[in-house]
Amino acid sequence: MATLSPRPASLSTAASPQAPPSKRPLATTNEDAEDENRRKDPKVSRACDNCKRKKIRCDGMLPCNKCAKRKVDCAYDAKYGRGRPPTPPLSTTTRESQDRPRSDRPHQLSTWQEAGSGVHEVSVSRVQSRASPEVELEGQYFDPTSGLNFLHRAWKKLLIQKDESASYDSNDAERNQLLTSAGDRPFHVDHNAPENFIPSASTARELVKYYFEECVVTYRMFHRQTVESWMEVFLKDREEQPASRSLNNPRTAILLTIMAIASLRVERVNREMSTEAELLAFQRSDQLFCAGMKLADEEMGFPRLESAQARLIQVLYLLQTSRINKGWYTFGTVFHITLSLGMHRRRDQKRDFPFTSRRQNYITSECYKRTFWAAYIIDRYLSVVFGRPRLYQDEDIDQNFPDNVNDEDMTPQGPSTSDDLTDCYIDALIFHAKIARIIGKISREVYSVSDLSNHDRLAAALRLGRELHEWRASLPPHLGTVKPSTLVPGFRRQAIALQLAYSHALIHANRPFLMSEAASENVTECILATKTSLELVNRMAGDSTLFHSFWWTHYVIFCALAVVYVWEIQRATRSTAEVDDESLAKIFDLAEKCRGHLQRASAGLSQNRRYSIILDEIRSEAQRCRFLRGNPSNPPHGDQHGGEASTNTEASFMMLQDPEMFGSGPEALLHEGIMPNLLDSFLFSDWQTLDSSAFLPFPDPNSVSPTYSHPVL
Repeated sequence: MATLSPRPASLSTAASPQAPPSKRPLATTNEDAEDENRRKDPKVSRACDNCKRKKIRCDGMLPCNKCAKRKVDCAYDAKYGRGRPPTPPLSTTTRESQDRPRSDRPHQLSTWQEAGSGVHEVSVSRVQSRASPEVELEGQYFDPTSGLNFLHRAWKKLLIQKDESASYDSNDAERNQLLTSAGDRPFHVDHNAPENFIPSASTARELVKYYFEECVVTYRMFHRQTVESWMEVFLKDREEQPASRSLNNPRTAILLTIMAIASLRVERVNREMSTEAELLAFQRSDQLFCAGMKLADEEMGFPRLESAQARLIQVLYLLQTSRINKGWYTFGTVFHITLSLGMHRRRDQKRDFPFTSRRQNYITSECYKRTFWAAYIIDRYLSVVFGRPRLYQDEDIDQNFPDNVNDEDMTPQGPSTSDDLTDCYIDALIFHAKIARIIGKISREVYSVSDLSNHDRLAAALRLGRELHEWRASLPPHLGTVKPSTLVPGFRRQAIALQLAYSHALIHANRPFLMSEAASENVTECILATKTSLELVNRMAGDSTLFHSFWWTHYVIFCALAVVYVWEIQRATRSTAEVDDESLAKIFDLAEKCRGHLQRASAGLSQNRRYSIILDEIRSEAQRCRFLRGNPSNPPHGDQHGGEASTNTEASFMMLQDPEMFGSGPEALLHEGIMPNLLDSFLFSDWQTLDSSAFLPFPDPNSVSPTYSHPVL
């Protein structure tokens, strides 16, 4: 065999400076070589989402060469309009990652299984997903078989919609705001509008009346007659030239925010608003709110009761108008003011502690208690919705509940009547605070980040479930046993609010055990509570005075629908018999109706749009699992089959008529051994991450996919 000898030094370029220059071009870089050979590349029928968005050439691999170089997530989720979308072949890098030994792969997650009379965790190997191969980007490992993988797909769809849909062009405005408002709906304030945006005297009085009679449900922190007296002083000051400032900043801010809430609610309740009408309504209410917020920010001196009330009612306006991030930060200020005033402590009658100033009258002391407990309720719900820690700690609180006295029966010296007051409006505030305390216990014990055994979590869920049942049994008749439709509007709203809170609390306590084959009691209670929630929401949707009464209605819909879809996956992959088929068909029918209610309410609310897209991804997982359980060669259609797929509603729910939903088709999924079972890797904390998924920071389209860290409660 011929051998290659080293090149003599005399023949080297360095030793031959007189050698004639070569006529060949200089060596090109890798990028130049790619440009030079681009015409020789085979044609690609489908480009990845990133290359399609940037309108650059793609090699059609997964991940493609361009995405691999930029170290960004490569996906093929955009709609494909030329027939059945081709499956992108895996790149060499991805194949190598798949061929790694099992010991090199990420740790295995756990699932629930029955073992004798107890419950324990067993390791379950993650199933490789055809849709999203394993990749490593920027040092972060993204496992496509995680129970939250559908959230990554949802975020990708949101980014695609931002580029391709004019209806989502508000995302830049949501992103490019101050830190405390980033992700929220921007304020619609016309800076060129005349300064006399304050309503006339008669309209202002009507708005205050409307607020107390129609807008307030359980958060009754004000004394109505006191607020009405503030309004008279405010209107009198407007008539004087120049206007005097008899009221302090926080009281004026309270009046402006009350008018902002009432004016927006009137518009929402009285008619169906077009996009233009809704924008005009927001401009009017936002103008009032921003004026009040400016006054509160300029408040001087030490905090007082009205300081906390002004900011707490601002939180309620922010939550009702899809400014939930701003509401979260504003609530932090409320929290600190209430603690600085000692509102969490019981008043010592002997030493007048914690109020170190002159002794407060009865109305003021009751408003202290009302305001604190309203803040406590909001804290518990913000914690659940955001998946974040609670601010108020029960071990630090010994404040009494407010007295069962209506506003008109209060005087500075005490209640004006000694009779036993029944059907009091303050009852709803007290019982809402009590169930909020149980919800806090559920978050702390069932979803604890401590290394608790599954048995301990299950025991906590069962114990707290009994506390919820006891709470329900203790409700006064007008809030519990009496049919809400027979009540006056004010009590009807309160009764439905507490029913919705009760159903949600049961879901919150029991949904982590949907994966358990040894917790049938919890599963049954969770499904029945979900059914009750959907029934309530469906009835509320027919009454605009109810549907717009609670800022957390949309979250409850999201939470209930997520349970329905996860339960459908559970039924598709495991043998379950907690709920009969007839009840399940009704639940699916309610789920579709409530999904429609949420979508119709998503026009101007950013988190609702995200809720809808995330739910669509879970729903698709449920549909695929349901199809795989059946006979792919003979899929159910309408009434052709009895049992589980005997209704047109459920057939519609399955969307079996849409072959593109399955990518390469259901047969291919079966042949490839795919079993899209997110339950095998769904952890306790994943439920909290799911809750907060609509409020996670929106990822940059050119950066790595976001990592979803487990929130700590």
